[in-house]
Amino acid sequence: MHLHGLIFAVTGGGARKDTTIVTPRQTVTVDLEADNPGQWMTHCHNIYHAAAGMMINLAYRT
Repeated sequence: MHLHGLIFAVTGGGARKDTTIVTPRQTVTVDLEADNPGQWMTHCHNIYHAAAGMMINLAYRT
């Protein structure tokens, strides 16, 4: 999954980044650095997955 406009770290350690692998029927918990308010898209990089609904809008304000 790719998150536009923000960076995160997978909970439990690791580099700060904007993309991580999420395997089928699994979840990933991240620590998000919410320092860029607005509306941001998060989506799967496999276009057929994005077209099937693996795309959301993450929006927040301060």
